[in-house]
Amino acid sequence: MSERPPHLPDALYKASDSLKALGWPEEDLTATADEGAGFYPLRLGETLDDGRFVITRKLGWGGYSTVWLARDRKDNRHVAIKVLSAFASREIKAGRLAELELLRKATSASPNHRGSVRVIRLLHEFTFESFAGQHVCLVTDVLSYDVPGLQSQLKDPRLPLASILRLTKHVLKGLEYLHDECKVVHSDLKPGNILLLPSDVNDIVMHELAENPATFYEFPKTIPPDELPFHPVFSAPLIFHLDTSKESSLRWVIADLGHAHPHGKYLSKTVQPYALRAPEVNISLEWGPAIDIWSLGCMMYELATDRWLFRPEVMGDIPRDIVHLAQMAQFTGQCHDDVASEQYEIQEKQHDLKSMLKRAAEGSAVSTPIKFYLNESAVFSNGADEVSTFVRIMRSFLALDPAKRPRAVKALLDPAFMNVL
Repeated sequence: MSERPPHLPDALYKASDSLKALGWPEEDLTATADEGAGFYPLRLGETLDDGRFVITRKLGWGGYSTVWLARDRKDNRHVAIKVLSAFASREIKAGRLAELELLRKATSASPNHRGSVRVIRLLHEFTFESFAGQHVCLVTDVLSYDVPGLQSQLKDPRLPLASILRLTKHVLKGLEYLHDECKVVHSDLKPGNILLLPSDVNDIVMHELAENPATFYEFPKTIPPDELPFHPVFSAPLIFHLDTSKESSLRWVIADLGHAHPHGKYLSKTVQPYALRAPEVNISLEWGPAIDIWSLGCMMYELATDRWLFRPEVMGDIPRDIVHLAQMAQFTGQCHDDVASEQYEIQEKQHDLKSMLKRAAEGSAVSTPIKFYLNESAVFSNGADEVSTFVRIMRSFLALDPAKRPRAVKALLDPAFMNVL
């Protein structure tokens, strides 16, 4: 990893007030690293890493990075390059973000393990300096649709249960690898972080670049170049024709280890998207790999019904987290562990958790266990036996006690997965 060259000043670029006021449709190109950003505005055709990579398309962006399609001149292939913001790169160097360390581990821990191909892998890494600061760059395989992207291409966003079980099996294999071989908790498992790895990447890339070339956002043409030095590029994920008759060729991969944690070295107490958050995280207790299994159970319901399983709101003097816990008990038909509840009361200086849970349950419109919400009419073209099997697996992932949730390796032994490719 390169250090900052001595000719680069510590005082970095600061945008004018008029440029900041324009409003940025994707990442804010005017915000600095000190403001939690520091994005570099790559240009189409620009080269990186001493000319090895040529930028051809913007694939996406997030809070800490942008992702670009590039041609690798050395290995003669297409790759994806995740360019971290100057802020995120600084956090990695300081040890407060573990993404690079964990990507290295996920790539090298046990490459022959059956689950290694279900987790994004690091092909190469490099850094470069810009006006915004130093940027860590992670080179990976090119991925296509995430789950929401796939759903947007379908007439009915509810996925067939057989398709969800296939996705679930792929994710479980990835989690088995992360949990048991890499000793990593993903902690941010959600539909947007599960992506398809196409088998014919080169064909898809060439078709997309020809038929749907990269485009720029339109800004007022009256702004002179010295006031608008950036040309924001539209994010355009790679898409391809979905042939449902060849679904067995689709491979799901767990992506984005930006919020992952090594076992026993948890960098944040608050993890997981709120709707997918496990009860032990919700009540600030010790957590581990079982939170990923909980998130997967929530996702199964969401993909089958196109609805979040939990939608808690503040209820009078009852906090949202308590309403969330009450909904968990109602939907799953289980009770929260007394010992865990007592730990929460001591830690949060609450002495009436059970009372609040009872009042939240009484005031909630939800009072029916999950099995009554998943039936033949609620999901996409499935019979009673398929629904029953699906609910059984999902309920096992949604055990309120994390010790009772199956580990990924054990969940894969379920007979329902035997004939799933």
